[in-house]
Amino acid sequence: MLLATMTATAQERYFTPLGRMFDLDMQASVAQDTADRVLFTAMKPVLVPTDEPLPIAKPELSTAQWLKRHFFDDDFLQFSSDVHAITVNPIFHFQRTYLRNDKETELAYYKRVYPNADNDGDKFYFLNTRGFEAFGRLGKKIYFNTEFYENQARYTRYEDSIINVMRGIPGQGFGKAFKDDGKDWAIVFGHLSVNVNKHLTITLGNGKNSIGSGYRSVILSDLSFNYPFLRTDLNFGKFYYYVLWGYMQSDHWSYFSTHETGESHYKYASYHVAGWKPNNKLELSVVEGVMWKNTNKDNVYKYGPNAMMFVPMIGLPLASYGFNDDNRVQIGFDVNYTPIKYIKLYGQYNYQGKNRAISTKDFRGYQLGLHWFDLTFGNVNGLKSHFQMEYTSSIISDGRLSSDFWNYGYPLTTLNVVRNDIDEIFISTELEYKRVALEGLWQHTQYSDRKSLTLRYMLNRKTKWNVYLTAQKRDVDFANYDYTRPWLWP
Repeated sequence: MLLATMTATAQERYFTPLGRMFDLDMQASVAQDTADRVLFTAMKPVLVPTDEPLPIAKPELSTAQWLKRHFFDDDFLQFSSDVHAITVNPIFHFQRTYLRNDKETELAYYKRVYPNADNDGDKFYFLNTRGFEAFGRLGKKIYFNTEFYENQARYTRYEDSIINVMRGIPGQGFGKAFKDDGKDWAIVFGHLSVNVNKHLTITLGNGKNSIGSGYRSVILSDLSFNYPFLRTDLNFGKFYYYVLWGYMQSDHWSYFSTHETGESHYKYASYHVAGWKPNNKLELSVVEGVMWKNTNKDNVYKYGPNAMMFVPMIGLPLASYGFNDDNRVQIGFDVNYTPIKYIKLYGQYNYQGKNRAISTKDFRGYQLGLHWFDLTFGNVNGLKSHFQMEYTSSIISDGRLSSDFWNYGYPLTTLNVVRNDIDEIFISTELEYKRVALEGLWQHTQYSDRKSLTLRYMLNRKTKWNVYLTAQKRDVDFANYDYTRPWLWP
């Protein structure tokens, strides 16, 4: 059961990270849980506070046993006393990518975009990430986590052209050039949550939030970079009410390849999420999001927040401004339904008003999905599997207005960076036995296809350390493809 496994020991995470593997485990546990308990999952990260006693009990282990346990089965370092519990894990990601086809075109792109780089011979592409995470709690009321990553990468022309056009790496923010044709950046996350009482948790953080159960989100996604935020989680029985205040950035920054600098402008966002979960089968949420304008009537930037932003009442901004004001309002709906054990149906809808440039179109997005969390319905011991199928359609703003739902150069209302309007089909499946897994993925839009097959070995289930080998094929639908245009990011 989910609550039992997440609160069994004090060193367990108090939140479920936004990473897909952690999220799949959490969603599978909820879908399989038939007990009469309520865990609200619309807003992510999902917080699951615990009041297990301190200090953490530590078994007596030999050196060999300690190494085996902490490298392959458990968190790396754990410290506890009567007043605190802290867990520390190193984080590494080393990736090498090689192209089999189209090498001449790839090399021509790099010679054109990076004429000062060493572009002789075959290119190889890499991503090197080194960092750490630390999380834990102080007493029974305060929970925290912090993460830091240092990265260098050289991307394929498909990815590199997106980064240069969009002025940053999706989900990672901005940085600087690395060896003429690479990227170099760092990223920091952090949360401090106070469990005020059994009904209210307050979180102050720098990171991301997301709404929904899909691979995509058309209401609030985690594609853009981190932002400072204040979040309150209020729940009473089967009802919940979340309020999120975020400090966002408009699209004025630097390009990796040219080192041009630009002025950065900040803006504020607020989200109200009201939900009802009568049982473990059904969860319904209504979302109101507001991106508050940060310019005056002469289009001069100012950074003082609108006083109404601090009124945590859902529906008041919509009643005050409507959909087409400079203070941009969106209304969204999120639904999760588990008709039978192991299978979940989910959907989203989001509406933001008229497109000002094209009056006949509305800004909107919707999503329908099915997630099957165990293909054998629990009849094969040791086998984990899932199948996910999702359809997403969106018409979004282009980010030119300061009050558009964009942050650090990327949209907040979709994981789609192709263009303003797109339809996508996403199918994913996975079979995992013990530590070995086989994953397949297919993404299709009217402009492109991506197919991938991954063989993965999980070194550590707790920390999600993996060694993997992936074969990927990406196609586009017309011959004279321009790689300087932004296309769908994974």
